[in-house]
Amino acid sequence: MTHCAAEQQSWNHHWRALVGERRLFGQLASAVRKLLLARAVRHYTNRFFANRGLFVEAGCGSAESSARIRRLERKLVGVDFSLAALRLARQQRVFDGLLCADIRRLPFRDSVLAGLWNLGVMEHFAPAEARRILDEFHRVMKPRAAALLFWPPTFGLSRWALAPVEWTRSRLAGKEFRFFPDEVNRLPSRRAARQALQATGFEPVRLDFNARDGFTHLVVVARRSETRFQT
Repeated sequence: MTHCAAEQQSWNHHWRALVGERRLFGQLASAVRKLLLARAVRHYTNRFFANRGLFVEAGCGSAESSARIRRLERKLVGVDFSLAALRLARQQRVFDGLLCADIRRLPFRDSVLAGLWNLGVMEHFAPAEARRILDEFHRVMKPRAAALLFWPPTFGLSRWALAPVEWTRSRLAGKEFRFFPDEVNRLPSRRAARQALQATGFEPVRLDFNARDGFTHLVVVARRSETRFQT
């Protein structure tokens, strides 16, 4: 099995488990996405996205966090490489289209997107791979288009809440337990976020850590600059 296929299988298992063996946690996570994160996504998309154009959620998952986005004259597309996630996303009816694709190789031409966003995605890719993903985002976005990345930091509230539970269950079961697939790239600081953006041709606009999303993400707002790399 290739590395990509193994990743896809892991995420398919994750999304199926949230409606199966981990149903209670899945219901709690769903409530957080619908009642809290969706309001934050609406706020940031209202503020930083243009009223028209093609916008992509690159790693849409169940799409519950995006259900409150104002449509206006926007065409919204959800991308995920988990078919199990896309089946859940279809229920939200927020997107004009859904694509099963890898965000490391997005199926769009250069400079066509008016904006791009995701939540809880970037932390699952090692720093070098995350840089390649940001390069790919830069490729498909129009100059000055906004990217909204809800990127969990090491100091986020979700880690404080979930880490003790994961540790306890791992000890009791005698094997590692995690609520989510590996999170290998949580942001250690705002400075690290700025460096990641500037290395791939994005200009930081805002780096917010606040109560709007329950202190769970560092909300990274950036614009695609004219050139690919900044030094």
